[in-house]
Formats: sequence, structure tokens, C-alpha cells
Amino acid sequence: MDKNRRNFIKILLIGGGTLLVGKLFGPKILNLFSSEPEMEIGKDLNNFNITEDKKELIISDKGGEEIFIIDKEK
Repeated sequence: MDKNRRNFIKILLIGGGTLLVGKLFGPKILNLFSSEPEMEIGKDLNNFNITEDKKELIISDKGGEEIFIIDKEK
């Protein structure tokens, strides 16, 4: 076999393996090295009321003041 061909195939296999390992373990490895605490979505909704009807979704505080309104489209 030609030496250039072997080097090309070797680089192609190493690059493909690196890409595959990065896709599989990338987010997990980044989470190991990050020191920031993760926020869980939906965990701190004790101070808000969420109401939903056919037309809109309303997020309000405990006092009843509307903070955010999302209109639904049909």
C-alpha cells in the first residue's frame, strides 16, 4: 500500500472516532468541568400562578397582577 494512502486512512479514522466520541460524551464531559450550579426549570414556581383557558396562558404573581400573557392561535 502507498504510504500517503495509509496516512490518509489513519487520519480519517482518528478524526471520525474523535467526532463520534465528542458527540456521545461531549455534554457529559463539559458538565464535569463546569462549576456553575444548574438551574432546574420549573422548580421555583411557588411565587407564581399559571392559569390557562382556550384563548391564552397567563402567568401572574400571588397578588394577582399579570406578569406575562401568551395568546394562543388556532
